[in-house]
Amino acid sequence: MRKVYLLVAVMTGLLVVSCESSTYDQVEGFVENPTYVTNIKPLIDNKCNACHAASVSDVAGGGTALDSYDSFRASVEYGSTLRDIDTTHTMPKNRAPLTKGQIKLIYAWKNTGFPQ
Repeated sequence: MRKVYLLVAVMTGLLVVSCESSTYDQVEGFVENPTYVTNIKPLIDNKCNACHAASVSDVAGGGTALDSYDSFRASVEYGSTLRDIDTTHTMPKNRAPLTKGQIKLIYAWKNTGFPQ
């Protein structure tokens, strides 16, 4: 009888986990046509600039300043920013990771041509 209960518990757990959305299609905080000023800059100010503002990047260990349109765009377009926040989850360091909606927002900004 214990085996039946254990099997039911495991199957229920698998069902719950499998129902979680792991795609970026159903996430809160996403907008279709994000702009730097309205959507991206507030995200960078909140999640990145403690280490990556030009005034603190060397002192805080961030190395790369991400506090301007040009610097963040270049880092997303040519650098490792998307890999670091989406694939390896190494950024932001010592802070809560970006949500799926925030990551999707950056991808949408990139895919729509980096509108200001």
